[in-house]
Amino acid sequence: MANGEVAGDDELAREIAQLKAEIGNLKAALAERADDIVQGASRAAEVVTQPIRNNPGTAGMLFGALVGLAAGLAIGQAMRDEPRHWYDRYR
Repeated sequence: MANGEVAGDDELAREIAQLKAEIGNLKAALAERADDIVQGASRAAEVVTQPIRNNPGTAGMLFGALVGLAAGLAIGQAMRDEPRHWYDRYR
């Protein structure tokens, strides 16, 4: 019976070692993928920021227009006398 337990322990130790090796491989693969994602995000950010750096006036105007549009929509919605949602008309 002791021999069976030793063989089972060896098998278990071998499986644990294999799992540890596989976890190490997965960690390395994840680190590599994360590196690729960070590099891609950096390139995308550069693509977006370059035109803003080259044309700050235009970028500021567009940002102001978007903020003004959002504010106008919010004020218009708040000043309406109609029900807030379309389905409230039919209650």
